[in-house]
Amino acid sequence: MTPSMFARWDTIDASQVIFGPQTTLRILVLGGEPFPMLKRPAESRVRVYNIYGITEVSCWSMIQQMTHENDSDVPLGKPLDCSIMLQLGNLDDERLQAEKNSVGSTVGELRIGSCSRKCLILGKADETYDTLFTKDVVYRPTGDVVELTREGTYYYRGRCNRVIKRFGWRVSLSEVETVVQSHPSVLQCASCFISEQNRLVIFFKADSNDHSLQETLWREMRAKLRPESIPDRLLQINKFPLSAHGKVCDDGLRQMYEQIKQRTLAIGGILPLDFFRAELSAMGIAHDQLPVKGTENKKIKLNSSFIDRGGTSFAALRLHNALEDKFKLQLPELITLLIDPAIPLEEAFKYVELNVSTTNTCSGEAEARKHKSPNDSLLSVVSHYNLEKCIDSRPSITFCKNFGQILTIGSHSGMVLTISIATNTVVSSILLPDRVECAVSFITLENDAVHGVVGCYDGFLYCFNPLDGSHAWKYDAGAMIKCTPLVMPQSKLIIFGCYSTVANLHCIVGEKSSSRLCWKVQIGTKPILSQPLILGGDSEGLILVATLDGTLAAVSASTGRCVWRRAMSSRNIPIFSTPTFLAEYNKIACCGVDGTFGIYDALGGMEISNHKLPGNVFSSLETIKHPNDRIHFIVGCYDRNVYCIEYLPADGDMLLVKWCIKVQSQIYATPRSIKSRLIVCTTSGWINLIDPSECDDEAKPDGKIITAMKMKGELFATPVVHDDL
Repeated sequence: MTPSMFARWDTIDASQVIFGPQTTLRILVLGGEPFPMLKRPAESRVRVYNIYGITEVSCWSMIQQMTHENDSDVPLGKPLDCSIMLQLGNLDDERLQAEKNSVGSTVGELRIGSCSRKCLILGKADETYDTLFTKDVVYRPTGDVVELTREGTYYYRGRCNRVIKRFGWRVSLSEVETVVQSHPSVLQCASCFISEQNRLVIFFKADSNDHSLQETLWREMRAKLRPESIPDRLLQINKFPLSAHGKVCDDGLRQMYEQIKQRTLAIGGILPLDFFRAELSAMGIAHDQLPVKGTENKKIKLNSSFIDRGGTSFAALRLHNALEDKFKLQLPELITLLIDPAIPLEEAFKYVELNVSTTNTCSGEAEARKHKSPNDSLLSVVSHYNLEKCIDSRPSITFCKNFGQILTIGSHSGMVLTISIATNTVVSSILLPDRVECAVSFITLENDAVHGVVGCYDGFLYCFNPLDGSHAWKYDAGAMIKCTPLVMPQSKLIIFGCYSTVANLHCIVGEKSSSRLCWKVQIGTKPILSQPLILGGDSEGLILVATLDGTLAAVSASTGRCVWRRAMSSRNIPIFSTPTFLAEYNKIACCGVDGTFGIYDALGGMEISNHKLPGNVFSSLETIKHPNDRIHFIVGCYDRNVYCIEYLPADGDMLLVKWCIKVQSQIYATPRSIKSRLIVCTTSGWINLIDPSECDDEAKPDGKIITAMKMKGELFATPVVHDDL
C-alpha cells in the first residue's frame, strides 16, 4: 500500500482500529512513496515496514522495519537477498558513480541491479535479448536521489529532475511531453508538477486555437500513456516563460497556472458536478446516465461502478485530489465510493452534490492568495535549536530566582532542552531513555529551587533541575505518559494521566530528592492524554479529567474520589484537548475529537449547550474574554479552518460561530493570542498571524491573515507566547 492511500484513513481510525489493541492486522507494508510521519501507539503489536524497489528488478528489493526510534527518517533498508546489488550514480553525469562528500556520505541516483533478476525493456535501443543471458550485473536507474551514510545506511532524499513520484507511481515528465509534442499541430510543450497539490499540468503552444485539438491530445495521451502519467490539466498558451538562461522557467509555469486559476474564479466558478464530470471525461471514464459500451464491446449497466466504467485506484486518487484542491475541503468518503466495485458511480455524484458547494472555492482560493505575499517583517526566526527528532510538545516558560526566565521543551529523541530567554543560549540539555511528547511543568521545591517535571514514553515521570540538568527523582507510572503534569503549587501535588489500564490517573507529592504516591485511580476505560484542570483555586480541591474514551470526570485532588463523571457522547469519542474552566460562571468548556463543543456545569457535569464543528479537533481552546459577558473560544480544526465560537453565558448560554478562516492545511496545535492578534500553526508548517478585529468586521467575514511564514517541517506543537516572541 502507498502512504497516500493509507493516509485516507483518519487519525482516530488509524490509532484505534488499525493500530489498536483489537486489530487483527499484524504486518503493514508501505512503499512506492517516501515513508510518512506515522503516529502509532507505542503498545501497538502491528509491525510496520518500509519497502523499496523498482519493477524492472524487484518491487521488493529493500526492506526496513520501522521502530519507535526511527520513525522520523526511516531508512530504505537492506537488500532482501544477495541477488540485489546497489549502486549510486553521479547526479550530473550518469556515466559516473557518485563520490563521497566532505562528511563521508555518498549522494547520488540509486541504481538497483542483479545478475539473476533481469528483464528486457522493449523499444530501448541499447537492449537486446542478449541482455537476459549476460552474466554481468544489469543496473536499472530508480530516479531517486539517495544518501548512503558513513554507517552504511541508505536514505531517500528526493527525486531526480525528470522523474516524479505521483501517488506512489514513477512518472517520466519527458515521456508525457514526447506524446504531446508528437502531434503535428503542437509547436512546443512543457510539464509542470505542483508537488504540494500532487497536480501534473501540461502547457503547450500550437499553430491553431481549435478546441478540438485538446480533445485529440487527451485521446492520444489516454491511448499512449499509463494511467498514472495522464496529466490533470492540459493548457494551451501563447508563449512560455523563460529563465535568465533562455530555458523554460518552472517557476514561471507555476505562476502562470495560478494566474489561470484566478482568472477562472473571476469569471465564475464551475459547478461541482460539472467539474466532476469534466474530470471524468478527461480520464476517459463514461459518466452519463445511459448504458454505454465498455472496452470489450460489453454494455456497461446503468448502476455500474467507477471501476466498471474504466476507473482505477490511481484515477480515484487523482479525482479525489482534484476535487479537494478545487473546492478546498475534505471529502473522506469519496475514495471509498469510487474504488468499491459494488457501489454505483451515481452514489459518488450524490455525495459530491451534497458535500461540495461553489462557496468553498472562493473562500479557499482567496486565502491561498493571502499566503502568497506575506509581510515578512512581522514574523522572523530569532534563533533555532536541534532536538534531533520531531517536536510535539508545547514549550514551557518559567522564572528562576537569581537567573531569569527560561524556556524548556522536549522532543521524540528524548532530549529535554532548556534555554535562557534573555540570551537565547542553551542552559542545559538532558537525554531521557525514550520519547517526550508532553510539555514540561514546573514545581518550586526547597530553597525556592525550580524543577521541571515531565512524562516519558518509558512510563516514568522525571523531575530535574533545568539550570544544571541534574536528575532529582523519577516516578514509575507503569505505562507511557503523554499527559502534561498538573502542578498544584501550594500542596506540591503533581497530578497526571498515563496509558495504564489499571490506574490511568496518578497523584504524587513532589519533594527535593524523592516523590511520594498519594493515590492512583482508573477514570474511564482509555488513557488520559489531555492535561488535568484545576476547578477553582489551588485550595478548591477538585480537578477535571478528560479521557480518550470521551469521559469527563471531576476528581478530589486530596483523595482521588470521583465526584461526578459523564460521557461527552454515546459514541465514546476521544478527548484530546485540555478543557477550559470559566471560574466566574462555574462552567467548563470542552471539545471532543469529532468536533462536538460543549459547555458543562462544573458542579455536576450537566451539559448546558453544545455546538458541532464540521471537522476533527485535536487542539485545545484559546479563550478570549470580552466585556458584557462575551467569551470567544478560538478552535483549530482538522478541516483546515480556525473557528471563533462566541459564548454568551448571560444570553441563554448561546454558542454560535462568530467567524472562521481557511488556512493552508489541518490544525493540530492550539491557536494562541498575542496582544490583539492570533498565532495559528498548521500541520504543513505554516505560521499565520491573524487580526481578530478584522475577523469581526462584517465587511470582511472571512477575517484576515496579516502574514504567514513557512517552516521547513510539519507543525504539531502548540506555540508559547512571551512578550513579542
